[in-house]
Amino acid sequence: MKYLISMTFVLLSLFGYGQLDVNTEGMNSVYSDGKPVQIPGTNVTLTPPEHFLVSESIPGLLHPGSSTTVQVQEVVGTSYIMIQQAMTPEHFESQNVTLISQEDITLDNGMGGVLYLVEFTVKGYEYERLMLFAGDYNNTIWINANYPKSAKSLLHDLIVESLLTAQYLK
Repeated sequence: MKYLISMTFVLLSLFGYGQLDVNTEGMNSVYSDGKPVQIPGTNVTLTPPEHFLVSESIPGLLHPGSSTTVQVQEVVGTSYIMIQQAMTPEHFESQNVTLISQEDITLDNGMGGVLYLVEFTVKGYEYERLMLFAGDYNNTIWINANYPKSAKSLLHDLIVESLLTAQYLK
């Protein structure tokens, strides 16, 4: 019995270590504690979900335990409305992803946008991607959030809540 308990702890330690075996170089290991952070290399702030790390290499956010990434980009000189017009089901198919839903949204600061949900498979694993395009007539915030489809019930709503906090620095 003592052997069984010892082996259980050893195995749990190994599995736990495997979940944390992520290269965190170029990441800020300090959580935001519910406060907006500036995404490195951008003029965009975002309030990360709890336990997400800020990454300079993406640039965006990373949750090492679930391999979830949130990549933030800026499209200067183009309205999200122009981008939205090009986002047809055929466009998504040409990118090897399947469009699940499209929703007009309003960010917490009142800026308009559109949120897409797509799914795709990589090396036999199913993933979902939230794609947010929001902004004004001249500039667009573009955020891609990828997470394992098996973790949707844990991550989807938290990520959407975070995406809605995106805004340009003033």
